[in-house]
This record gives sequence, structure tokens and C-alpha cells, in this order.
Amino acid sequence: MNHPLFAAVAILILLSIPESPLAQELSSSTLKKVRRAAVEVHIKGQLRGGGAFVRDENGKSYVLTAAHLFLNPKDTCTIITEDDESYFGSLSAYNLGHDLALLEVPPEVKKYGTLDIADSVPADTHPIFNLGPALRRRTLILSGHVSDSRTCYTDFSSSKGYIAHFFAAGINPVLTSGGIWVNIQGEAVGVQHGRLIGDQGAPSSGLSMVSPPQAVSTILREKDLANTPGIGGYVWEVWTADRSLLEELPKGTNGLIVNPVFEGRPLDQAGIKAFDVILSCDGKQVKRRHHLLSAIRSKPINSTFSLEVITPGSRKRRTVTLTTDSLEQHWR
Repeated sequence: MNHPLFAAVAILILLSIPESPLAQELSSSTLKKVRRAAVEVHIKGQLRGGGAFVRDENGKSYVLTAAHLFLNPKDTCTIITEDDESYFGSLSAYNLGHDLALLEVPPEVKKYGTLDIADSVPADTHPIFNLGPALRRRTLILSGHVSDSRTCYTDFSSSKGYIAHFFAAGINPVLTSGGIWVNIQGEAVGVQHGRLIGDQGAPSSGLSMVSPPQAVSTILREKDLANTPGIGGYVWEVWTADRSLLEELPKGTNGLIVNPVFEGRPLDQAGIKAFDVILSCDGKQVKRRHHLLSAIRSKPINSTFSLEVITPGSRKRRTVTLTTDSLEQHWR
């Protein structure tokens, strides 16, 4: 027999169960605000990607976008707003280590409002939303979620270096670059940079690289040219190599295979060749790329590191000294 007391208790229990974060959506007021702040970035008459209005501690408005949209730091751009107004933009600051650019824009853009910057990366599985001119359309809202909130490093051809980011999973078609990812409150949690390529030449794996909000806050606060430590090449976990190369290494070798090495840059100057394997950095074993790159990024440019290296086909280990350079100083 149903009892009113039991029914009341059941209702209270249901009301007390938190809503699943994956079921949450942007409210209409939040959606209106973030759409109003979202922009397109056009360079030399071509749509290159997205961005959004943000403000510094003095209330001045800027556009936040991805640095790689620009072929060089001298490029200027046109900012297109939601109501199709056009404004001139130029690079005020950039950070290639996070692929971030801050654009100087006229003061009259203040009427479009700005996005607040979140304090931290949302936890794994939390829903986030990307705003940008994907597929060359008007600003679209693409839903996704955080798939790895930890700091990750991915090689980035435009800077010949690495970007530090977190991973987002979701729809990520062409021209999402520069688009702002926001959380359920409409706060900016990062900028879209690129898409991991899928297996066998697939255009996308469904994973996006997104800069962390801490890096966004830093460039907005400092408004200056960054100096990101660079190594002048890319590294890959040894177990990703072809079997033919693995057979040339001592059994059980753990480390990072270097390929390619850019001429005149730190790895090259240290005497490291393509397909050499870095075994340790300052006496600490490096099994994954973040072991090495976290150490590199923990010190300023022109810092030195002692690397233990082995060449496939040889059992002799050698120690070399690597001195980092600046990614930004190589962007011309």
C-alpha cells in the first residue's frame, strides 16, 4: 500500500541526487553571452579561425585566439563579431608554448562584453563547449568533455616545438582553431589549437588540444612576448617505433626516440642525431615525453640539461649537454 510519508521521502531523495554533469547544458542567458563575445579571425581576407573577447584587470578588452592562425607575428587581422561588424586587430602578445595570442582591438568592442577566465581546468569527464566558425559556418556551439585534465605535450609544426595543453574529446572539425572552450558557467577554460590525427590518415581522432586557463590568465596579465624553452626537435616514446629500429636497441631499453632534429637548434648543437634515444635527463630516467618536457619547461631559456643518449646499433651510452633556446625568438 502506498503511504504519503514514503512518497514524500522518495521525492526528497530524488531531489537530493545531483544532476549528472554530462547532462548539463548552457543556459540561454549564458549561451547569449558567450556567443556575443565570440569572434571570427580573418587574415589577409581569409577566415582563419575563432576567438573571443576577454579583458585584463583594468577592464581593457582584447581578443584571445590561437597564435598559429598567424603565419608570422607581423600579420594583422580583421575581427568579425556576431553582428557582422569588422574591427582591426594586431598581435599584442603571444606564447607559442601554449599557442596563445592576444590581439589589440579598438575600445569600442567593449559593447560586446567579455568572457571571464576559469581558475582551473575542469575535472575529467566534465562537459565543456567550443565556440568557433567550424566548417566555415557562423559561430557554432560544439559540445565535448575533458578527457585528460593533466598537462600533456604535443608536437606542433607551426612553432617547431611543443604546446602544453589538456585534452578534450568531442566534435572537432576544421576551423575550430582559436575557438574558445567554456565550462557550464560560461567561463573560458582554454583555446582550441588542433586535432590529433586519427589512425591510417583519418582526419581526426576526436581529441583536441586545449590550452589551460592558467596560461590564458598569464598572457592576459603580462601582455608580453613569452620565452618558451625549446629543444629543436620532437621526441617519441620508444615503444612507438618500428620493430626494425627496436631490434637495434639493447633489450628492455626505455627512453625517447628523437625525430626529427632541426638544424642549428639545441638537439642538433648537442650532437644528437635523428633516431638517437634519450635515456635520462639530469640523472632521471625519461620513459614518456612529459618526463623530459616537464623538466625542460621547469627552467628558463638558455638552461642546460645533461642527457644520456644511445644510438641504435650501438650499446655505448654517451652524455651530452643540451642548452634550450626560445620558441618565440625563432618565429619570424
